[in-house]
Amino acid sequence: MEISQHPIRITIIFGLICGLSFIPANLALNYVLRGPSVIYLTLWLYAAGYSLLLSHWSKKPILSIGFPLLLLFVTSILVDSMASFYFISVVVISWIRTGICFRIPCGKKFLVELLLCVLGGIQAALFRPGSALDWVLGIWMFFLIQSLYFVMIENNADRLDDQYETDPFERASRQAESILSDF
Repeated sequence: MEISQHPIRITIIFGLICGLSFIPANLALNYVLRGPSVIYLTLWLYAAGYSLLLSHWSKKPILSIGFPLLLLFVTSILVDSMASFYFISVVVISWIRTGICFRIPCGKKFLVELLLCVLGGIQAALFRPGSALDWVLGIWMFFLIQSLYFVMIENNADRLDDQYETDPFERASRQAESILSDF
């Protein structure tokens, strides 16, 4: 996984932008459409934006993420349950991230995506948005959880260079310092 940008920081900032723009985007789409599909469409736009970022970071063509996004778009129109749409969104984002953009060994991929889905499910179960502030925090929390992917899947080149030079705790300390120094 060769990424020249800072995906952790960009994912967190993108999540904050999505959270803060949720209410204006929802109101704008409400002029065009009516019903619960407005919220789903807004969330689909954010998933599509995040997928475009993933495609850019992995240098994959945009058309490669087209089918999963089309499937999620159709789901946003047909599904009436927020829990169902959330679950399908997490699965589609996992599919795009590890199945299309960043191909990693199956065992590690399955464990990381399973952990992120469980964390996202816990967040969805415990945090039920009722106000505008709740939606902002909930969307940002979703992207904070998604940024954990880049924390858990480290750059293979760095791992191979450091494998024999330092112990894992020193390596983790250096990575944490580099993440904090980027902010």
